[in-house]
Amino acid sequence: MPKFIKSPKFIIGAIVVLWVAYILYANFQMDPVTFYLLPFKVLELKLRVSAVIIAAAIFGSIVTIVIQFLWSRSSKKASSPAPVVKVSTIA
Repeated sequence: MPKFIKSPKFIIGAIVVLWVAYILYANFQMDPVTFYLLPFKVLELKLRVSAVIIAAAIFGSIVTIVIQFLWSRSSKKASSPAPVVKVSTIA
C-alpha cells in the first residue's frame, strides 16, 4: 500500500468526503422544498434539498474567501511602516 494512504490526513479526508457524499445522496432522496415567493401560490420555487445544501456551501465558501481577502488587504495597510523622512539641519 502507498505510504500516503496510511497517513491520518488522507484517512480523515476520505471520511469527510464519504460523509458529504452520503449527506448529498440521502437528501437527494427527499421531496423537494417549496419556496413561495409571492402569496397565494402565484410564484413558487421547488428545489431539492441537496441543491439547497450545495448552494449554501458554495455561498459560504465565496463569502469566506471575500472576507479573508478584504481582511488581509486592510491588515497590510495598517501594518505597513510609515515612510521615513530625513530632515537635514546642515547650515
